[in-house]
Amino acid sequence: MLSIFDNRFPFWYTIIFIAMTFILGAVIGSFLNVVIIRVPRHEPIAGAHNRSHCMSCGHQLSALDLVPFFSYIFLGGKCRYCKAKISPRYWIVELITAVTFTLSIMTLGLSINLLIAFVLAAALIVASGTDIDTMEIPYGCSLTIAGLGVIATVMSIFTGDMPWYDHLIGAAAAAIPFAILAMFGAMGGGDLQIMAAAGLLLGWKNIIPAAAIGIILGAVGGSIELISVPKGTKKRAQEKSLEIAEKWYEQQKENGISILPGKTEAIFGSIFKGKSDIEKECVDEKCWNGTPNIDALNEALSSELSDISKFAVSIVLSEEKVTKVTCKRQVVFGPYLSLGITTAFLIGGKIIAWYLGLMGV
Repeated sequence: MLSIFDNRFPFWYTIIFIAMTFILGAVIGSFLNVVIIRVPRHEPIAGAHNRSHCMSCGHQLSALDLVPFFSYIFLGGKCRYCKAKISPRYWIVELITAVTFTLSIMTLGLSINLLIAFVLAAALIVASGTDIDTMEIPYGCSLTIAGLGVIATVMSIFTGDMPWYDHLIGAAAAAIPFAILAMFGAMGGGDLQIMAAAGLLLGWKNIIPAAAIGIILGAVGGSIELISVPKGTKKRAQEKSLEIAEKWYEQQKENGISILPGKTEAIFGSIFKGKSDIEKECVDEKCWNGTPNIDALNEALSSELSDISKFAVSIVLSEEKVTKVTCKRQVVFGPYLSLGITTAFLIGGKIIAWYLGLMGV
């Protein structure tokens, strides 16, 4: 590693490194905004016919409309063509990327790890943005981080930074507890995947502060989210979901479709931004004497609960009736885990040394 604060560099070289990295981060952040928007919609990210456009009027944007930070400021946060408001999240993502890139070069200097940090930051920012928008983390983000983990594992054989098997232990050390949390509904499958991939990259020592930071911040942020839910929302969502589920099940029975005698079925999903997503994959065909119309259930829930967001729904059925419906507020953990992973990659060793010092070790 060659530190940009090395005395061999004139001071103004350091300033140039920092400025150029900040600009690079802002430009990359602008591109990540496109990825965050288009990936969940399964739209092409690049191509001559897929240039950036206004999400309101569809007008293709010029280069002057896409300058990080400055375009938003000079346009007053509005589209140049239709005057629709532009979400401040665009410049926020650009700023987060720019700051993360800058902190990376200041911490890691000019090294292979700096390139890994850039790719890691991009993957985590896309994962966080998509998780906030859809409550799902793209597989591509987890695979990218896992790929970085493979590179780090191979590199460790030659650099001796840590034993190569520490990376494998790190993957297991993250995957096992997060799989248990996912089984109890405390985490999602995407959270599990991204932490397992991060464990492979960071190794078992650094994945500990990564997980600790992510879980602590997630607990604080989740508590704030839960407190901010309007009073009575959960009760109304549960009561309405029960009413809809009962009507839907009666319709299924009228069509000759029901739970088999002696069987119990639980179907589940989520309601996010007024759209229900009861998963067809969770239907156990061995419990039914036909195929239930899950699409009809989703349509009814979406229609009646259009103002509800971030709720997990579970419906338990027997042969005779709907026996139980639960609605539980969901918390997006992706951004918090991403912050923990980034922090651990940059200064995980210092955090561990600080903690051991407190313990007198």
